Amino acid sequence: MQITSENSAAFLERFVKFYDAVIVGVDIRALPGKFATIAVELQAMDRMRPVIAPTGGGRQFEWCQVRLIVHGVHEYRFVESRQYPYRVLSDGLAVAAAPTEFVLDLDPGPDEWASAQIQSQGSYSKQYILGERGDFEVTNIL
Repeated sequence: MQITSENSAAFLERFVKFYDAVIVGVDIRALPGKFATIAVELQAMDRMRPVIAPTGGGRQFEWCQVRLIVHGVHEYRFVESRQYPYRVLSDGLAVAAAPTEFVLDLDPGPDEWASAQIQSQGSYSKQYILGERGDFEVTNIL
């Protein structure tokens, strides 16, 4: 399903804004002379899958596998180090969708977010993908 400006807020709410989601895979596909397609596999909570019998203080939603696919990628950045592991999305993620541009920020920070911050040299937005369109698929965790 495509992520658009009209459905991006509902998309983020469905997956609890991807707070504490975990990146479990990244697939970069590129042909010579063409823009790349990048798929990011995440494990995230899904509000459409409530826990059947939640216990006191426990989680309310089941975890699922979400595949985010960005088509027509013209810029991306992934960071990983021993000192700064970026696989757990402590601050969730952010998206901005327009008819010809899609921004996926995997490190938006805890404060108010704008897609322009990925261009800045701040302490956040160190992992992102810029492309033409974003889609997502949801499956159960195997």
